[in-house]
Amino acid sequence: MKRAALIAVLVFSTLSVSRGFGQEEYLSTIGGLGASNLYMSFLTIGILGDSLEYGVYEADTAKDILGEVISLNKASRVNLDTLVKGGHVAGEDRATVLEMIQAHSMLEKQAGELVKYLDNKKIPNDFQFYRKKSWELISKIMGIPQN
Repeated sequence: MKRAALIAVLVFSTLSVSRGFGQEEYLSTIGGLGASNLYMSFLTIGILGDSLEYGVYEADTAKDILGEVISLNKASRVNLDTLVKGGHVAGEDRATVLEMIQAHSMLEKQAGELVKYLDNKKIPNDFQFYRKKSWELISKIMGIPQN
């Protein structure tokens, strides 16, 4: 199963496939949307972090956006975990789902470290560590070559 199709199964596993629309097309279409969630979450956190350095956002606005990113990634992680615990995925697909769960967790931590920075810029934080680890895992899941 293609990774995009797997992601589709995870996101919409409870929906039935409509007549006239093949399961592969259905899963591939939805899979593309699911894959973009990890990618866009990573970009959102990173761009927000970079923008804060140049005073583009006020701290409160940044915290609001980060709170939304954390919440959305937590919901995705919980849903994926439910699929794994329910035995709905196996083998290589299960391994990929577990990587996706880990990626969502890394994104939550990355965003949380940025919030920590906004609360007190003098306290050391692990934003860049989680930024690097998130990208390593997301690019692996999506098959994006790393330089």
